[in-house]
Amino acid sequence: MTEVGLSIRVRAALLLVAIAALPAAAVAWRLTGINRHAVEVSEGNLQAAVVAEVAKEVLRRVRATEEDTKAIANAISLAAARPEAGSKGTEAMLGGMLASRRNITAFRFEVPAAKVDTVIKKPGVAEELVPRSRPEMRREANERGVSFTLLGPGVGAVVVPVPKLDEAGSDGFVTASADLAGLTETLGDAAGTRFPSGGVSLVVADGRRRVVAANGTSVAVGADVTALPVFALLPAGASWMTRTAVVNTFADGGEHQVGAVETVEDLGWAVALWRPERVAYSTLYDMQRTSAWVVGGTLFIALVVGLFAGSAITRPVMRLASQARLIGQRRWREVALDSNRRDELGTLSRAIGQMAQDLESGETEIERQAKLRGDLSRFLSKDLVDAIVRGEHSLALGGQRREVSVLFADVVAFTPLAESRPAEEVVTILNELFSILSEIVFRHEGTVDKFIGDCIMAVWGAPQAQPDHAQRALAAAEDMQRFLETANQMWSEKYGTELRLAIGVNSGEAIVGNIGSDKRMEYTVIGDVVNVAARLEAVAKPNQVLVAQRTHELAGAGFELRSLGSQQLTGRKTATDVYELLLDVGDA
Repeated sequence: MTEVGLSIRVRAALLLVAIAALPAAAVAWRLTGINRHAVEVSEGNLQAAVVAEVAKEVLRRVRATEEDTKAIANAISLAAARPEAGSKGTEAMLGGMLASRRNITAFRFEVPAAKVDTVIKKPGVAEELVPRSRPEMRREANERGVSFTLLGPGVGAVVVPVPKLDEAGSDGFVTASADLAGLTETLGDAAGTRFPSGGVSLVVADGRRRVVAANGTSVAVGADVTALPVFALLPAGASWMTRTAVVNTFADGGEHQVGAVETVEDLGWAVALWRPERVAYSTLYDMQRTSAWVVGGTLFIALVVGLFAGSAITRPVMRLASQARLIGQRRWREVALDSNRRDELGTLSRAIGQMAQDLESGETEIERQAKLRGDLSRFLSKDLVDAIVRGEHSLALGGQRREVSVLFADVVAFTPLAESRPAEEVVTILNELFSILSEIVFRHEGTVDKFIGDCIMAVWGAPQAQPDHAQRALAAAEDMQRFLETANQMWSEKYGTELRLAIGVNSGEAIVGNIGSDKRMEYTVIGDVVNVAARLEAVAKPNQVLVAQRTHELAGAGFELRSLGSQQLTGRKTATDVYELLLDVGDA
């Protein structure tokens, strides 16, 4: 006769009836609902007030710089009307005015028509850091009386016109830099003072939707804010040149946030503030936790009354919890579960035991695949690695005929370089070179066949067929030469040397597959197509890419190839039609 244990669901039902926790839970739910509205309104008002304060501070800082710049422009205009003071006297007067200004440290006076460009600065200010006005900035200044443009992270330029400086009616302009870096400190003060519980993020963005200042967020100054979810609170199509203030909730990365956005209409900027609901509504959650404690206390009293029934349930559950922690710590061999129980706990124990075995097996397989991917990715493209790991590409010995394109790239005059440099430095340069060349091959979905000293061999069209293998090989050759032009600047500064590549490319049928033995094999390409590519690389000049006839036929119209005629390559009886791939790189 099969023994049937008491169902755990029955035990749970008896326990819940005993503790009678429903009244306490109902009261807690009611109190939480009453308090929620008050907390939401309070948080919304606080956020709206803070973004309004920050918006005013942003406008104040910009306006202060504008007013100082206008004062200097007025002084220049007055000085122009009194030429008897002389240029030196005018400069001295302007320097004195600048010394008394707190918001600007230097300014540039320009008269474009007269080619006048003068900088007045405080001591210690670099002249090259004083911005110049641009035509569009001067046009806006003439139209509006002042122009403000954000030049970079934390730096803006204010342009004010100085009209009719001479009889010809030439217009002058005063350009001063506006330091907005202090906004970040302002945001930090606002966040710390008004939100002591923390978790707040503040961002100020300009009219080009770029971050001017930020606090409490990983968004960098100068970054585009278009993708920030908080700015989606603004109505669709709303202009930042019109004042708009919004407070609402939104989702960011699966977490609910409370945010506020207000535009600074005079500048076309916007201020955004947000923080997680769990922080903003912490008082509400505190009430929920308190209610939970009340319900928990009721449960505890009931458990005391029904100690025997409670302990009969909790002991096996706690044991399961300890075993679950062992599984979480990957201590598979220490997991020991009671699988002899005949109730739901027994079923759960057996399921957890099976889960531990499955997790152990799965983790072992993941480690195996990760190691295999890591080993293979150093030589093969990502698609080929995935095919091998999935078992779609065989690693058995053997080959098959396939039309491929082969590329050889060799460092020209490597022997003198190796003789004149320390071995460690030569290895470092080669590693840097081959790392980028390999990445270029992979980017064009090719396979690095091997490294031969200072030469790299790459293949397209195998192991996976690629109808455009010739175009991929030529595109990779172009990228290699373009990379080398840039890298040589770095190597010249760092090592005092430059590298040149000679590249040969050929296409045709070859045998591709795993060559070697069961103990040691190599995936490679064998055939005359490889020999011709190697011979082309050997005769290529520095920074030259030589291409054989078959590659030329397959390349199509996307590449500029110049015929070099038929050439007799070493080791071949017949002549080979050779072409040069023309590309815009520096000459050797």
